[in-house]
This record gives sequence, structure tokens and C-alpha cells, in this order.
Amino acid sequence: MCGRVPELPRGAVAFIAGCVSGGLVGGRGRRAAAAALAAAAAAALAGGAGGARGRALLVLLAVAALAAAGHARGSEADARPPPPLASLEGEHEISGVVRSDPRLSGTIARLDLRVESVDGAPAEGGLRLTLPAPHEPLRAGDRIAATVEVERPGDFDDFDYAAFLRSRGIHAVAAYPQRWTLIERDAEHEIVNALRDLRRWALGNIERALPEPEASLAAGMLLGRQRTMPAALEEDLRRTGTTHLLVVSGQNIALLLGTAVGLLSAVVARRQAALIALALLPGYVVLTGAEPPVVRAAIMAVGIAIAAISGRRTPGWIYLVYALALMLALRPLLIRDVAFQLSATATAGVLLIAPPLRDRILARLGVAPGGLAAGFAEGAAVAVGASLAVLPVQAAAFGTLPVLQAPANVVVAPLYEGTVLVAAIAALLGWLQPVAWLVEVAGVFAPAAFVAAVEAMAALPLATVELHPSPLAGAAWFALLGGLVWLLGRRATQIALPGQRARLAAPVALATAAAGLWLAVLTPSDGLASVTVLDVGQGQAILVQDGGAAVLVDAGPADGAVLTALPRALEGRSLDAVLLTHGDSDHASGLAELRRRLRIGVLLGSAETLSAVATDGGGATQALDIGDSIRLSERTSIEVLSPPVVTATRAHQSANNRSLVLLVTIGERRILLPADIEAPAEQWLAASGLDLRADALVLPHHGSRTSSSEAFLEAVEPRVAIASVGARNPHGHPHPEVVERYAEALLLRTDEHGDVTLRSDGERLWVRSSR
Repeated sequence: MCGRVPELPRGAVAFIAGCVSGGLVGGRGRRAAAAALAAAAAAALAGGAGGARGRALLVLLAVAALAAAGHARGSEADARPPPPLASLEGEHEISGVVRSDPRLSGTIARLDLRVESVDGAPAEGGLRLTLPAPHEPLRAGDRIAATVEVERPGDFDDFDYAAFLRSRGIHAVAAYPQRWTLIERDAEHEIVNALRDLRRWALGNIERALPEPEASLAAGMLLGRQRTMPAALEEDLRRTGTTHLLVVSGQNIALLLGTAVGLLSAVVARRQAALIALALLPGYVVLTGAEPPVVRAAIMAVGIAIAAISGRRTPGWIYLVYALALMLALRPLLIRDVAFQLSATATAGVLLIAPPLRDRILARLGVAPGGLAAGFAEGAAVAVGASLAVLPVQAAAFGTLPVLQAPANVVVAPLYEGTVLVAAIAALLGWLQPVAWLVEVAGVFAPAAFVAAVEAMAALPLATVELHPSPLAGAAWFALLGGLVWLLGRRATQIALPGQRARLAAPVALATAAAGLWLAVLTPSDGLASVTVLDVGQGQAILVQDGGAAVLVDAGPADGAVLTALPRALEGRSLDAVLLTHGDSDHASGLAELRRRLRIGVLLGSAETLSAVATDGGGATQALDIGDSIRLSERTSIEVLSPPVVTATRAHQSANNRSLVLLVTIGERRILLPADIEAPAEQWLAASGLDLRADALVLPHHGSRTSSSEAFLEAVEPRVAIASVGARNPHGHPHPEVVERYAEALLLRTDEHGDVTLRSDGERLWVRSSR
């Protein structure tokens, strides 16, 4: 072993092992570690002149010294006191810079703040802040100030949340600030701001060219960033062990370098092209957020590229070891970062397990290297190698074992490369309308196939099992993998870089596009009008369609759930109108994302609502009043029944009771959409003399106990009732008392039944739910 593995990599491995023991296990302190280091160094110097045996002893002691140094570095970082922010509690005025784009969930935004001051005094540390999603979204680089109640991270039975946040540089949490203000946009260095603007531009191009959830999937793979990934898809990715494919890592770096070198080689020598391509890496690292996996991949890429330029053939795993040692030397607590652990072990599996496995597969199939079949075999070997290597980390971090991880990764591996190709085309050229149209029509099928495959495998029984392995079991698993590598053969050739395997991307993208286009052409239209209550969580968005016209009533919450729901019911990427019943965040906050991504003809709503939301995004607007009507076709119209703007009564004083109440008429069938009105507005409607009878009713105010009054339900007499609610919503909607009031109707809930679609030919009415 000593003669076959170079000495420097052995030292790097020893240092990493020391960091692991110091950071995860701890030690007796800096003094003990320093004593061990000094003793090892002295012994190494004493044995330096003993010939070959003396050299072996010297190397052994030097390795031990590096292990002790790593242990000391990890123990020191583990014992280092946190900043004063970690012990802060109570109400404080805090200012800082948003570290990354906030994550939206329903009407809530969560962001990480790099703290600059506390109560006016300079401070440092990280704060995780939860607040209602603002109308104008915050973004990375914004400087804000907030008055918050600072708390320490909570404890969970099976998860050390505080340690997890500490590994991410977060030392305290706060929720729902009493007040907050945006001090400055793009408050960081000009170069960093320029790269973030470039990332937003590329992300915007992807989102304009692809629907959801395909846009979030493609953006996550290419840029490591996405704004509106559905929670259900995230769970499916976790259950199938394919989450790592949404983390920017070595595959993205290799594709970037391979593409850049190929393009630059047309005008300069290949060595010069490689050096120029390396100069692009720092920008890409910042562009994708400089997360540990992409930093690790960039360091490896620099070493591999320089070795290739100088004509050296060094195994890739050595550069992995160097990259990990360097990162841990600078940030020892990275050893506790799950993303770092997954990235390191997955890459080790790709570099150590995949090559002999690939060679064994090719030999068994009798396939020569270099062809398309060999490319698929190599992709399968990479998927299996990475999956086997990360199993202990996943089980320890999440307490579950994705049983289908290896086969799932084999299935989606070619779809991954096709999706990355589509994402790259959309990011670079999506601003050109013909290219965006082509990606929307044909390119969407590669990411759509990826999503469908993941959803299908996640739905299988026993896709995941609960597992809490001990550290000893994890070590035994890695030892078993080492034996597997040895059995498969240690003369395997090096695995090809993802950029070299990109020949699969174009065939996969073209094949999925052809299949998808044929399926679309062969799917007939039924010619029925439809009203679809979309499942957008705790909020409302209702799509009305007929005769090629489409009107969206309300836009759902700020997390963009409507963007994921719309493609399930809407063909194309355009809406004739968006009609807002009122300005509540769960009905109107999704408008900003809709405007960015879809073509919207006109924005409709009351003058009050339009004045609040129409200032951003431009476009045509039109105020509605009682008696106004929107006609979609000869048989389908939407009429405004309330409120009376000019003669408004005390029943319409609250914002909820000033919601637009809409009646959708399809021939003889009637569907009532009362938005968030409560008992006073309901009683006004019941006494107004208006004909409120309807075949179907969307529950007022999501089934709140302040709505669905007896007089109102007697006037409507619905046969079908639909509650637009989120699962386990904090309001308890629909209230049990309200549910009892609909005992005579068929009651459907979006949290249980998914999208609920009412279809009609003008005489008959069909009801269908997606679950």
C-alpha cells in the first residue's frame, strides 16, 4: 500500500480522518492534540535517516502527525465559542444582509441573514428569519433591519437542529418581526451583485421557457437555485434518493469546462482554451451560491485540468482528497454539513466504485467502449456507485433508507443529462422568443419524464424504510464497499467526466421530445367548458376555460404554487385574464410570479384591489363593479354579484366582505365563487333578491366558521361544495361545524382530493378530482 499510494494523498487522508474525529467525536482539547502533534513530529525527525525502512517510518509518523493536526483543528473548531448572537434572547433591533434568496412556503418566507448590527452595535453571526412573504420579494444581497424576538433553535428528538444550523453559520432564529424595513438593494460588492443579476437573468429565462415543476427542476440542476419547487416533488426526490441531482456539483463543473474548452478551441490552442475555461470557474461558483459541493468540485476541476495540461495522469480520487483536506483546513465544521458529506461520499463512489463496475458491465454485455450503449452503461455505473456510497450518510442524517435509490438513479441518469441540456439552452437563449417557444413545446418533455419517473418510483410501496444506523455500522458499510472495489478489479480505467458523457444528452432530449409531441397530437380535446379549483395549498386559484379562452380567478399564495398547479389544467403558457377577488396574500401574492412567467392579457379586479397590486409588472388593467360580466364563449360567462361599490353598506366594511363574488354560468349550469366573504356579506346577498342558486359552490373563506351561514346556504342550495384549503393549515379550515352544514352536498377538499374540476356541456355537469 505504501508503495502504490503516493505519500501526499496519504497525508491528506490522515488529516481528513483527524478532522472527522475532532469535529464529530471531539477530543481532550487543544493541549492534548498539540502534544500528540509535537511527539509525532519529533519521532518523524528522529527516524529520518534510516534508509528505506527509516523512510517508511518517517512517512508513517508524518501521517500520524497530520492526523493529529486534523484532530486538533476539528476539536478547536468544535470547542470555539459561538458569537454573542447565539446567547441573545428577547426583543432586539437587528440589521444585516440576506445571504441567499428566501425560501417561500405558502404565504411565509424564510431567509438567512448575515447579521451586521444588534441594537445599533456592530455584531456578527447568522440569523434565520421567518416572516410573511412581502409583496415585493426580498432577494440575496438585500440589507434589511427588523425588530424581532430572538430565540435559540428548537430541539427535535431525532435531529440536532441547532448543530445543523451552526454548520450553516446560523446561530439564532426569529419569527414574525414586529416591523422590518428594506434599507438597501444589492448591498454587497459590485462583482457579486453582477453575478447574482446574471443568475437571476438565467433563472428568469428558464422560468419563462418551462412550466412548473419542470422549470424548478431544470434550474436546480443547472444553477443550484429555484424559487417554486413543489413540496410534494421534493418529498418524492427524497424518497427515491435523487435529491443530490438538484445540487450543483462535479457534473455541472465538468459540463461547463467541457463546453467552454470545446468552443474556445475553435479560436485558440487547446491548452490556452483550458486555462481560459478555468478562469470562468470562480464566477460560476459565486453564480451558483458557493455551496460546499460546488466549491469542492471547482477545486478538483482546477487540479484535474492542470494535470491534463501538464500531461500527468493522476487518479481523480487523489484530487478529491486534496479538495476535502483544503476545505476542512479552512472550515473544519463543514464535516457536520450534510450537503458536504453527501457530496464527498457520492464523488468517492463515482471515482472508486463506478470504474470497475462499468468495466464489469461492459465485459458482461460484450459492448465496446465509446458507443451509445457504453454511455448508458457508464451512466448506470456512476448512479449505482454514488448511491451505494451515500447510503450511510443519508440514513444517519435523515433516519431513512431509500430502498430504490440505486435503481431510481439508474433510471433517471440519462434523463438528468437531457434535462441539463434543455436547462442550459433555456438559460442562455430563453430570452429569444422562438427559442423559448421551442423549449416550451419540445424541450419540456425531458424534465417532465424525469418528474414522472421520480413520482412513479416514490409511489411504490416500501420506497423508503426507517433506519438509524450506528457509526460502527456506517464504517462497516464503507469497509464492505472497499472490498467490493477490490473484488471488481483494481485495473479499471478512469471514469469519464460528465462532460465527456454528454453525448447522451442530445439523444435523450430529442427522444423524449418526439414521444411527448406525438402524445400531445394524439390526445383529443373533449370540447367541454371547465372550472378547476386548483390545489395551491392554503389559498385560492380557480381556472375557468371554454372555447380556447382561459380566465384565472385569484393567483394563490406567494410561493408560486399556482405555477405548479396550472399546467395540470391549462394548455399553453398564456391567460386571457387574471381576476383577483381581493388583495389577501393567499389569493393575490402569486400574481408576481404569474406575471414573470406567463403571458397575461388583462388584470381584472375591484379598483381597491388593482390599486394595491397593479403598480408592479405593468400590463392592462380593468376595474370591475357589481353587474359586470366577462364572456369566455357563447355559453360561458363570469358575472360579478357583489359588492356594490357605490352603494356599499355596513355589511361590506371589512376587506373580506368587499371580495368580489362571482357566478360562473355554463349554459344552464351555475357555479358560485364567493371568495372570502363572511356572514354579513352573505346575508346581504341572500336578502338582495339576486338568484344565488348554484349547482356547485366553492366554500366562502375556505370554510371558516364565520362564513357559510344558514340563510346563504338556503339561497344557494349547492349539490357540490369544494373547499380550497391546505393540508394541516393553522386555521383549521374547513371548520367541523361548517362541514356539517354541507351534509346534503358532495363535499370535496383540495387538501384531500387535489385539483377539483367541474366540466359541462351546458346541460350536464361532471365532477372529477385528481386524487
